[in-house]
Order: sequence, then C-alpha cells, then structure tokens
Amino acid sequence: MTVHEVADLTGITIRTLHYYDEIGLLKPTMVTDSKYRLYTDDDLNRLQEILFFREVGFALKEIKSLLGSPNYDRTEALKRHLDILQAQKERIDALISLVKTEIEGNPVPSFAPFSETKVLELKEKYRSEVLERWGDTDSFKEYESIFSSKSRRSQTEQMERFYSAAQSIFEKLALHEDESPSCPAVQRIVKEWQDYISTHFYKCDLQMLSYLGQLYVTDGRFSKYINRFGNGDLAAFLNKAIEVFCSKEKS
Repeated sequence: MTVHEVADLTGITIRTLHYYDEIGLLKPTMVTDSKYRLYTDDDLNRLQEILFFREVGFALKEIKSLLGSPNYDRTEALKRHLDILQAQKERIDALISLVKTEIEGNPVPSFAPFSETKVLELKEKYRSEVLERWGDTDSFKEYESIFSSKSRRSQTEQMERFYSAAQSIFEKLALHEDESPSCPAVQRIVKEWQDYISTHFYKCDLQMLSYLGQLYVTDGRFSKYINRFGNGDLAAFLNKAIEVFCSKEKS
C-alpha cells in the first residue's frame, strides 16, 4: 500500500506516517526508485501495535524501544491491552444501561458508571509493567521518576486527562521540529497549549506562559518529559516557540 492508501485506511495523516518513518518507528518495507513508500501487511501490523500503545499513553520513543526489544511478546501485550478494552466496554455498557433507565422513565440515581478509575488504574499498571519488562532500564527509571510522584500516586482522572492532552499536543509539535518556531502551525500549537492550561488549571497569561517556557528548559523533569515525544530537544523548541508567541502578542 502507498502512504496515501495507508492514510485513507487508518485515518493517520501522511505527515505523521512520514514522521514515523523519519524517527525509525515505522519504516516502509519498500521504497521505490521514485522514493514512493510502500507498506506491506507486516508494516500495517506494526502500525496497529503502535496505535495500541498510543491508546494506552506510551510516547513514540518508548514504543520504538519496546517493539525493538528482543524479549517483546506481541500476544502477551495484546492480552493486557484487551483487559483495558474490556474495562472500557464495561463502563460504556453501564452508561448505556443508565441512559436507558432514564429514557424508560425509571430513573435510578447512580454515578458509578461515570467513573474511569478502573480503566485508569489498568492503564497505569499496564504501562509500568510493560516498561519494566520490555523497556530498557534507563527508560523505566525515567518513567518512574516522572510518573510515580504524580500520576501513579494521585491516581486522579484529571491528571490522566492532562497527560493525555499533553502527549497529543507535544507529539503534534514534534511534527514541526524541522521548521521555524515562528511558523503558523507551531504558533497555533502554542496557542492551543495556552488555552488548554487556562481552561483546565489556571489563567495562563503571557507572563505565566513565558515562565512555563523557561521552566521547560531549566527543570530537567519537564525537559525529560517533553523530549519523550520529539526526536530532538523538543523542550527547547517549545520554549523558543513560546518566546515568539509572547513577543507577537505583546506587540
């Protein structure tokens, strides 16, 4: 299949597929003399595995490391992912049942179906177990230092949503690492990040946004987290993009 056909089949953008190729995460088996990428069934199977891991919240660098591990067991990984999907299904089924009782005029006040606690706990357990078993030692230690004091300890749905949103935005930013921090696409992403923080946490005015940008490069914890999603120093790139954004907004 050509890159366009894969994009149509999966809904993944061509730019993202090119990026996966560039970082060595998903390289097409064949490249024609005219530089056309051709994907085989094995390539599509690997892409499916990548999407499974992305669904659970792994960074692209971590996925590349895991899939390249000589001890990686695809069947076992899928079984664990199935547990998460089953928990998600149970939650959806409970919500459907609750809505049906409302429609039928037999309301029974219940809030348990809205909780995502079981799904989040399974995701967290899955991530830590997979990194510990198939990931390299340094990667797992980095994961531990970043998440054990925050996401795992708090186990809050708010923080899980935050990490999911951050991952989405930072990986989107990584697609433009080879461009100027001042390009419109990058500046839109900075605005999206500012709006997300303002909506879900605190008012992120230009002063606060500028402070955060500096924090991303001066605090190693933030730098390591952000750089998980890029192919270079994504934290520094984001900081520069924020500087440009703030400068334009002030002028």
